[in-house]
Amino acid sequence: MKSLICLLLSIVCCFDSIHAQDAPPPSIRFATFNCSLNRKASGELQEALSKLADAEARKVAEIIQRVRPDVLLLNEFDFDEGGLAAAGFKKYLATKLSDAEPIEYAYSFTAPVNTGVDSGLDLNSDGKAKTPDDAFGFGLHPGQYGMLVLSRFPIDEETARTFQKFRWADKPKALWPVNPATNESFYNAEVKAVFRLSSKSHWDVPIKIGDRVVHLLTCHPTPPVFDGAEDRNGRRNYDEIGFWTDYVGGKGDYIYDDRGNKGGLAEGELFVIAGDMNADPKDGESREKAILQLLDHPQIQDPQPKSEGGVEQAKEQGGTNAKHQGDPAFDTGDFADRNVGNLRIDYVLPSKALTVKNAGVFWPVSTDPNFPLVSASDHRLVWVDVAIRK
Repeated sequence: MKSLICLLLSIVCCFDSIHAQDAPPPSIRFATFNCSLNRKASGELQEALSKLADAEARKVAEIIQRVRPDVLLLNEFDFDEGGLAAAGFKKYLATKLSDAEPIEYAYSFTAPVNTGVDSGLDLNSDGKAKTPDDAFGFGLHPGQYGMLVLSRFPIDEETARTFQKFRWADKPKALWPVNPATNESFYNAEVKAVFRLSSKSHWDVPIKIGDRVVHLLTCHPTPPVFDGAEDRNGRRNYDEIGFWTDYVGGKGDYIYDDRGNKGGLAEGELFVIAGDMNADPKDGESREKAILQLLDHPQIQDPQPKSEGGVEQAKEQGGTNAKHQGDPAFDTGDFADRNVGNLRIDYVLPSKALTVKNAGVFWPVSTDPNFPLVSASDHRLVWVDVAIRK
Protein backbone atom coordinates (compact mmCIF):
# COMPACT_ATOMS: atom_id res chain seq x y z
CA MET A 1 0.00 0.00 0.00
CA LYS A 2 2.80 2.39 0.96
CA SER A 3 4.58 1.67 -2.32
CA LEU A 4 1.39 2.49 -4.25
CA ILE A 5 0.99 5.79 -2.39
CA CYS A 6 4.62 6.67 -3.04
CA LEU A 7 4.16 5.88 -6.72
CA LEU A 8 1.08 8.11 -6.92
CA LEU A 9 2.87 10.94 -5.11
CA SER A 10 5.81 10.58 -7.49
CA ILE A 11 3.49 10.86 -10.51
CA VAL A 12 1.79 13.96 -9.06
CA CYS A 13 5.13 15.61 -8.28
CA CYS A 14 6.41 14.80 -11.75
CA PHE A 15 3.25 16.29 -13.32
CA ASP A 16 3.57 19.44 -11.19
CA SER A 17 7.22 19.77 -12.18
CA ILE A 18 6.43 19.49 -15.90
CA HIS A 19 3.56 21.94 -15.54
CA ALA A 20 5.83 24.41 -13.71
CA GLN A 21 8.42 24.19 -16.45
CA ASP A 22 5.77 24.87 -19.11
CA ALA A 23 4.23 27.80 -17.28
CA PRO A 24 5.41 31.26 -18.42
CA PRO A 25 7.31 33.35 -15.84
CA PRO A 26 5.25 35.84 -13.82
CA SER A 27 6.68 38.78 -15.77
CA ILE A 28 8.46 39.20 -19.13
CA ARG A 29 10.24 42.42 -20.04
CA PHE A 30 9.90 43.48 -23.70
CA ALA A 31 11.98 46.42 -24.93
CA THR A 32 12.85 48.42 -28.03
CA PHE A 33 15.92 50.57 -28.57
CA ASN A 34 17.03 52.56 -31.60
CA CYS A 35 20.67 52.11 -30.68
CA SER A 36 22.20 54.05 -33.62
CA LEU A 37 24.70 51.27 -34.30
CA ASN A 38 24.82 51.99 -38.01
CA ARG A 39 27.83 52.80 -40.16
CA LYS A 40 28.36 54.51 -43.53
CA ALA A 41 29.95 51.53 -45.25
CA SER A 42 29.15 47.84 -45.36
CA GLY A 43 31.27 45.83 -42.93
CA GLU A 44 32.24 48.78 -40.75
CA LEU A 45 29.96 47.81 -37.88
CA GLN A 46 31.10 44.20 -37.73
CA GLU A 47 34.70 45.41 -37.76
CA ALA A 48 33.98 47.88 -34.95
CA LEU A 49 32.28 45.18 -32.87
CA SER A 50 35.01 42.60 -33.40
CA LYS A 51 36.79 44.15 -30.41
CA LEU A 52 35.38 45.43 -27.12
CA ALA A 53 36.71 48.92 -27.75
CA ASP A 54 33.86 50.78 -29.46
CA ALA A 55 32.77 53.52 -27.02
CA GLU A 56 29.25 53.86 -28.42
CA ALA A 57 28.62 50.11 -28.39
CA ARG A 58 29.85 49.89 -24.80
CA LYS A 59 27.31 52.51 -23.72
CA VAL A 60 24.50 50.80 -25.61
CA ALA A 61 25.45 47.46 -24.05
CA GLU A 62 25.59 48.92 -20.55
CA ILE A 63 22.12 50.44 -20.93
CA ILE A 64 20.80 47.01 -21.91
CA GLN A 65 22.65 45.38 -18.99
CA ARG A 66 21.01 47.83 -16.58
CA VAL A 67 17.47 47.49 -17.95
CA ARG A 68 17.82 43.73 -18.58
CA PRO A 69 15.07 43.05 -21.11
CA ASP A 70 14.03 39.46 -21.75
CA VAL A 71 13.11 40.23 -25.35
CA LEU A 72 14.72 43.18 -27.14
CA LEU A 73 14.39 44.79 -30.55
CA LEU A 74 17.32 46.88 -31.73
CA ASN A 75 16.63 49.39 -34.52
CA GLU A 76 19.44 50.91 -36.61
CA PHE A 77 21.69 47.90 -36.17
CA ASP A 78 23.38 47.19 -39.51
CA PHE A 79 22.55 43.82 -41.06
CA ASP A 80 25.21 41.49 -42.47
CA GLU A 81 24.57 38.08 -44.02
CA GLY A 82 26.99 36.27 -41.74
CA GLY A 83 25.56 37.74 -38.54
CA LEU A 84 29.04 38.86 -37.48
CA ALA A 85 27.91 42.24 -36.13
CA ALA A 86 25.22 40.56 -34.00
CA ALA A 87 27.71 38.00 -32.67
CA GLY A 88 30.18 40.75 -31.83
CA PHE A 89 27.60 42.80 -29.96
CA LYS A 90 26.44 39.80 -27.95
CA LYS A 91 30.02 39.59 -26.64
CA TYR A 92 29.70 43.20 -25.41
CA LEU A 93 26.51 42.27 -23.57
CA ALA A 94 28.11 39.19 -22.01
CA THR A 95 31.12 41.18 -20.77
CA LYS A 96 31.35 43.07 -17.48
CA LEU A 97 31.84 46.65 -18.71
CA SER A 98 31.07 48.46 -15.43
CA ASP A 99 29.31 47.67 -12.18
CA ALA A 100 26.34 46.43 -14.24
CA GLU A 101 26.02 42.65 -14.54
CA PRO A 102 26.59 41.05 -17.96
CA ILE A 103 23.58 39.65 -19.78
CA GLU A 104 23.40 36.82 -22.30
CA TYR A 105 20.82 36.16 -24.98
CA ALA A 106 20.70 32.58 -26.18
CA TYR A 107 18.49 33.41 -29.16
CA SER A 108 18.51 36.05 -31.87
CA PHE A 109 16.76 36.84 -35.13
CA THR A 110 17.70 39.07 -38.02
CA ALA A 111 16.94 39.25 -41.74
CA PRO A 112 17.60 41.50 -44.75
CA VAL A 113 15.99 44.95 -44.91
CA ASN A 114 15.16 47.37 -47.73
CA THR A 115 17.55 50.14 -46.75
CA GLY A 116 20.25 50.60 -49.35
CA VAL A 117 18.68 48.09 -51.75
CA ASP A 118 18.66 49.87 -55.11
CA SER A 119 15.28 49.95 -56.85
CA GLY A 120 16.78 50.63 -60.27
CA LEU A 121 14.42 53.58 -60.63
CA ASP A 122 14.34 57.31 -59.81
CA LEU A 123 12.12 57.11 -56.73
CA ASN A 124 12.51 60.73 -55.61
CA SER A 125 12.03 62.19 -59.11
CA ASP A 126 15.23 64.25 -59.05
CA GLY A 127 16.37 63.06 -62.46
CA LYS A 128 19.08 60.83 -60.97
CA ALA A 129 19.24 57.12 -60.26
CA LYS A 130 21.20 54.88 -57.90
CA THR A 131 21.28 57.44 -55.07
CA PRO A 132 20.44 56.55 -51.44
CA ASP A 133 16.98 58.06 -52.05
CA ASP A 134 16.41 55.63 -54.93
CA ALA A 135 16.80 52.59 -52.69
CA PHE A 136 13.63 50.89 -51.43
CA GLY A 137 14.61 52.40 -48.07
CA PHE A 138 17.06 55.27 -47.68
CA GLY A 139 20.52 53.88 -47.07
CA LEU A 140 24.14 54.13 -48.16
CA HIS A 141 24.50 50.34 -48.40
CA PRO A 142 22.23 47.29 -48.19
CA GLY A 143 21.50 46.48 -44.56
CA GLN A 144 22.20 49.92 -43.11
CA TYR A 145 19.71 50.83 -40.34
CA GLY A 146 18.72 47.16 -40.00
CA MET A 147 17.00 45.37 -37.13
CA LEU A 148 18.07 42.73 -34.60
CA VAL A 149 15.95 40.78 -32.10
CA LEU A 150 17.59 39.31 -28.99
CA SER A 151 15.73 36.96 -26.68
CA ARG A 152 16.25 34.88 -23.55
CA PHE A 153 13.41 32.68 -24.75
CA PRO A 154 13.42 30.41 -27.82
CA ILE A 155 12.52 31.95 -31.17
CA ASP A 156 10.51 29.85 -33.60
CA GLU A 157 12.46 30.73 -36.74
CA GLU A 158 10.56 28.18 -38.81
CA THR A 159 7.31 30.12 -38.49
CA ALA A 160 8.82 33.63 -38.32
CA ARG A 161 7.51 35.88 -41.09
CA THR A 162 9.19 38.76 -42.89
CA PHE A 163 7.45 41.24 -45.18
CA GLN A 164 10.42 42.99 -46.76
CA LYS A 165 9.11 42.64 -50.33
CA PHE A 166 5.43 43.35 -49.72
CA ARG A 167 4.42 45.96 -52.31
CA TRP A 168 2.87 49.25 -51.26
CA ALA A 169 0.39 48.89 -54.13
CA ASP A 170 -1.00 45.71 -52.56
CA LYS A 171 -2.18 47.53 -49.43
CA PRO A 172 -5.84 48.51 -49.77
CA LYS A 173 -6.41 52.27 -49.96
CA ALA A 174 -2.67 52.95 -50.19
CA LEU A 175 -1.87 56.61 -49.51
CA TRP A 176 0.10 57.25 -52.69
CA PRO A 177 1.66 60.74 -52.71
CA VAL A 178 0.14 63.30 -55.06
CA ASN A 179 1.90 66.26 -56.68
CA PRO A 180 -0.21 69.21 -55.44
CA ALA A 181 0.82 71.38 -58.40
CA THR A 182 -0.63 68.95 -60.95
CA ASN A 183 -2.95 66.87 -58.74
CA GLU A 184 -1.36 63.79 -60.33
CA SER A 185 0.38 60.84 -58.72
CA PHE A 186 3.93 61.58 -57.63
CA TYR A 187 4.95 58.06 -58.71
CA ASN A 188 4.40 56.70 -62.21
CA ALA A 189 3.05 53.24 -62.98
CA GLU A 190 6.54 51.76 -63.33
CA VAL A 191 7.47 52.86 -59.82
CA LYS A 192 4.17 51.74 -58.29
CA ALA A 193 4.65 48.29 -59.79
CA VAL A 194 7.79 47.63 -57.71
CA PHE A 195 7.71 50.04 -54.73
CA ARG A 196 7.89 48.17 -51.42
CA LEU A 197 5.85 49.30 -48.43
CA SER A 198 8.51 48.75 -45.75
CA SER A 199 11.38 51.21 -45.65
CA LYS A 200 13.26 48.55 -43.64
CA SER A 201 10.99 45.52 -43.11
CA HIS A 202 8.09 44.24 -41.04
CA TRP A 203 8.72 41.06 -39.01
CA ASP A 204 6.53 38.66 -37.05
CA VAL A 205 8.93 36.87 -34.68
CA PRO A 206 7.25 34.15 -32.55
CA ILE A 207 8.77 33.93 -29.05
CA LYS A 208 8.17 30.67 -27.15
CA ILE A 209 7.56 31.57 -23.50
CA GLY A 210 6.74 28.48 -21.49
CA ASP A 211 3.84 26.75 -23.20
CA ARG A 212 2.70 29.96 -24.90
CA VAL A 213 3.80 32.00 -27.91
CA VAL A 214 4.00 35.79 -28.07
CA HIS A 215 4.43 37.30 -31.52
CA LEU A 216 6.92 40.17 -31.53
CA LEU A 217 5.81 42.44 -34.38
CA THR A 218 8.65 44.74 -35.36
CA CYS A 219 9.26 47.54 -37.85
CA HIS A 220 10.97 50.91 -38.30
CA PRO A 221 8.87 53.16 -40.58
CA THR A 222 10.49 55.96 -42.54
CA PRO A 223 10.61 59.41 -40.91
CA PRO A 224 7.69 61.54 -42.20
CA VAL A 225 10.09 64.29 -43.32
CA PHE A 226 12.89 64.81 -45.88
CA ASP A 227 10.35 65.15 -48.71
CA GLY A 228 8.26 67.87 -50.36
CA ALA A 229 4.66 69.04 -50.59
CA GLU A 230 3.72 65.61 -51.95
CA ASP A 231 4.48 64.18 -48.46
CA ARG A 232 5.75 60.90 -49.89
CA ASN A 233 7.54 59.95 -46.67
CA GLY A 234 4.69 61.05 -44.43
CA ARG A 235 2.22 58.96 -46.42
CA ARG A 236 4.52 55.94 -46.43
CA ASN A 237 5.07 56.25 -42.68
CA TYR A 238 1.29 56.26 -42.19
CA ASP A 239 0.81 53.09 -44.24
CA GLU A 240 3.80 51.31 -42.69
CA ILE A 241 2.23 51.82 -39.26
CA GLY A 242 -1.22 50.94 -40.60
CA PHE A 243 0.06 47.57 -41.83
CA TRP A 244 -0.03 46.24 -38.27
CA THR A 245 -3.61 47.42 -37.64
CA ASP A 246 -4.77 45.11 -40.43
CA TYR A 247 -2.38 42.31 -39.48
CA VAL A 248 -3.72 42.00 -35.92
CA GLY A 249 -7.24 43.22 -36.60
CA GLY A 250 -8.58 40.45 -38.79
CA LYS A 251 -8.24 42.50 -41.99
CA GLY A 252 -5.01 40.96 -43.22
CA ASP A 253 -6.27 38.63 -45.96
CA TYR A 254 -4.42 40.71 -48.54
CA ILE A 255 -1.06 40.39 -46.74
CA TYR A 256 1.61 38.02 -48.03
CA ASP A 257 5.04 37.36 -46.55
CA ASP A 258 8.39 36.80 -48.25
CA ARG A 259 7.73 33.05 -48.43
CA GLY A 260 4.40 33.60 -50.19
CA ASN A 261 2.21 32.73 -47.20
CA LYS A 262 -0.92 34.85 -46.96
CA GLY A 263 -3.00 36.33 -44.17
CA GLY A 264 -2.56 38.19 -40.90
CA LEU A 265 -2.23 37.05 -37.31
CA ALA A 266 -4.74 34.39 -36.23
CA GLU A 267 -7.48 35.46 -33.85
CA GLY A 268 -6.56 35.05 -30.18
CA GLU A 269 -2.78 35.10 -30.71
CA LEU A 270 -0.73 37.10 -28.21
CA PHE A 271 1.47 39.87 -29.59
CA VAL A 272 3.67 42.85 -28.75
CA ILE A 273 4.29 45.56 -31.36
CA ALA A 274 7.70 47.21 -30.97
CA GLY A 275 9.88 49.66 -32.82
CA ASP A 276 10.87 53.19 -33.71
CA MET A 277 7.67 54.33 -35.41
CA ASN A 278 8.85 57.87 -36.18
CA ALA A 279 5.45 59.20 -35.14
CA ASP A 280 4.38 61.17 -32.06
CA PRO A 281 0.68 61.19 -31.07
CA LYS A 282 0.58 64.95 -30.47
CA ASP A 283 3.70 66.64 -31.84
CA GLY A 284 6.04 66.36 -34.80
CA GLU A 285 5.17 66.08 -38.47
CA SER A 286 3.61 62.63 -38.85
CA ARG A 287 0.59 62.53 -41.15
CA GLU A 288 -2.77 62.68 -39.33
CA LYS A 289 -1.04 61.51 -36.12
CA ALA A 290 -0.29 58.15 -37.76
CA ILE A 291 0.54 56.36 -34.50
CA LEU A 292 -3.07 56.71 -33.33
CA GLN A 293 -3.84 53.85 -35.71
CA LEU A 294 -2.16 51.65 -33.09
CA LEU A 295 -2.81 53.57 -29.88
CA ASP A 296 -6.57 53.68 -30.56
CA HIS A 297 -6.80 50.10 -31.84
CA PRO A 298 -9.31 47.95 -29.88
CA GLN A 299 -6.85 45.06 -29.52
CA ILE A 300 -3.81 47.10 -28.47
CA GLN A 301 -2.99 48.75 -25.14
CA ASP A 302 -0.64 51.66 -24.49
CA PRO A 303 1.26 51.33 -21.18
CA GLN A 304 2.60 54.92 -21.63
CA PRO A 305 6.17 54.33 -20.37
CA LYS A 306 7.62 57.39 -18.62
CA SER A 307 10.90 58.88 -17.45
CA GLU A 308 11.97 61.75 -15.23
CA GLY A 309 14.85 62.57 -17.56
CA GLY A 310 12.51 63.40 -20.43
CA VAL A 311 10.72 65.99 -18.32
CA GLU A 312 13.99 67.52 -17.11
CA GLN A 313 15.55 67.73 -20.57
CA ALA A 314 12.49 69.23 -22.26
CA LYS A 315 12.53 72.01 -19.70
CA GLU A 316 16.27 72.59 -19.82
CA GLN A 317 16.59 72.43 -23.61
CA GLY A 318 13.57 74.64 -24.26
CA GLY A 319 13.08 75.77 -27.85
CA THR A 320 10.38 73.85 -29.67
CA ASN A 321 9.85 71.70 -26.59
CA ALA A 322 8.08 74.63 -24.92
CA LYS A 323 5.43 74.56 -27.67
CA HIS A 324 4.75 70.83 -27.57
CA GLN A 325 1.34 69.51 -26.57
CA GLY A 326 2.52 66.08 -25.42
CA ASP A 327 3.70 65.20 -21.92
CA PRO A 328 7.55 65.18 -22.02
CA ALA A 329 7.53 62.29 -19.54
CA PHE A 330 6.57 60.09 -22.52
CA ASP A 331 9.35 61.36 -24.82
CA THR A 332 11.75 58.76 -26.22
CA GLY A 333 13.84 60.81 -28.65
CA ASP A 334 16.11 63.81 -28.04
CA PHE A 335 16.25 65.90 -31.22
CA ALA A 336 17.20 69.41 -32.37
CA ASP A 337 15.43 71.87 -30.09
CA ARG A 338 15.21 74.67 -32.66
CA ASN A 339 12.87 72.86 -35.03
CA VAL A 340 11.92 69.34 -33.87
CA GLY A 341 12.29 69.03 -30.13
CA ASN A 342 11.98 65.86 -28.09
CA LEU A 343 9.30 63.41 -29.20
CA ARG A 344 7.64 60.14 -28.32
CA ILE A 345 8.41 57.90 -31.30
CA ASP A 346 9.56 54.52 -29.85
CA TYR A 347 6.88 52.09 -28.68
CA VAL A 348 6.26 48.77 -26.97
CA LEU A 349 2.54 48.04 -27.37
CA PRO A 350 1.18 44.73 -25.98
CA SER A 351 -2.07 43.14 -27.05
CA LYS A 352 -4.90 43.60 -24.57
CA ALA A 353 -4.82 39.87 -23.81
CA LEU A 354 -1.55 40.48 -21.93
CA THR A 355 -1.40 42.05 -18.46
CA VAL A 356 0.88 45.08 -18.12
CA LYS A 357 2.83 45.03 -14.87
CA ASN A 358 5.22 47.96 -15.29
CA ALA A 359 6.79 50.20 -17.94
CA GLY A 360 9.48 52.83 -18.32
CA VAL A 361 11.90 54.79 -20.49
CA PHE A 362 15.62 54.67 -19.72
CA TRP A 363 16.24 58.41 -19.45
CA PRO A 364 17.81 59.23 -16.08
CA VAL A 365 18.03 62.81 -14.83
CA SER A 366 21.31 64.68 -15.25
CA THR A 367 22.40 64.11 -11.64
CA ASP A 368 22.10 60.33 -12.02
CA PRO A 369 25.48 58.55 -12.46
CA ASN A 370 24.01 56.72 -15.46
CA PHE A 371 23.02 59.90 -17.31
CA PRO A 372 26.16 59.94 -19.54
CA LEU A 373 25.06 56.63 -21.06
CA VAL A 374 22.19 58.24 -23.00
CA SER A 375 24.66 60.00 -25.30
CA ALA A 376 25.03 56.67 -27.11
CA SER A 377 21.93 57.43 -29.19
CA ASP A 378 19.39 60.18 -29.80
CA HIS A 379 16.74 57.60 -28.81
CA ARG A 380 15.99 56.07 -25.43
CA LEU A 381 15.36 52.42 -24.59
CA VAL A 382 11.67 51.76 -23.87
CA TRP A 383 10.57 48.74 -21.82
CA VAL A 384 7.29 47.14 -20.72
CA ASP A 385 6.79 44.25 -18.30
CA VAL A 386 3.86 41.96 -19.16
CA ALA A 387 2.33 38.81 -17.71
CA ILE A 388 0.69 36.03 -19.67
CA ARG A 389 -2.69 35.19 -18.19
CA LYS A 390 -3.48 31.57 -17.43
